[in-house]
Amino acid sequence: MKKIMILIASFSMLMACKKDRPELQPPASKMAGIQDDWQLSKVIQFDEITQRELDVSSVYIGTDPMKVNFKVTPTDTVYSVIAGTSANYLGTAGKWKFDNTEYPTKVIINYDGNEYNLPLLRTIREGDPTLEIKYTKVCRGRNVVSYKYIFTRI
Repeated sequence: MKKIMILIASFSMLMACKKDRPELQPPASKMAGIQDDWQLSKVIQFDEITQRELDVSSVYIGTDPMKVNFKVTPTDTVYSVIAGTSANYLGTAGKWKFDNTEYPTKVIINYDGNEYNLPLLRTIREGDPTLEIKYTKVCRGRNVVSYKYIFTRI
């Protein structure tokens, strides 16, 4: 009986020492996270056929990196681009949206009536230092080459 009492007391003490779990904060707004000025800092070319990567930053960025601003207005979501000397597939300005505002996997860019689905390579929240998207070129219905664009918050 004494052993049972010691066992119960030991178990009670262990339970009393159990740490409280911290409460999860509400998810950060991805809409607020993307709204900022971004500068192109790295471009990785990925061959979809051979599965090889190549850093092509020096060729694609040039001496004056591209700058992009994503903005949410009361009526729309818009972006603007200052291309600098970077290769630019985004146009000079247009509209954008996420495929899902709470849990986005793509940024959908629309300029000159064309829509481009650019997968996000990582989540974008307020304070995240980089925005990473992927642009894939298709030839005859087959993914041929992708470009991973890494923008740094400025």
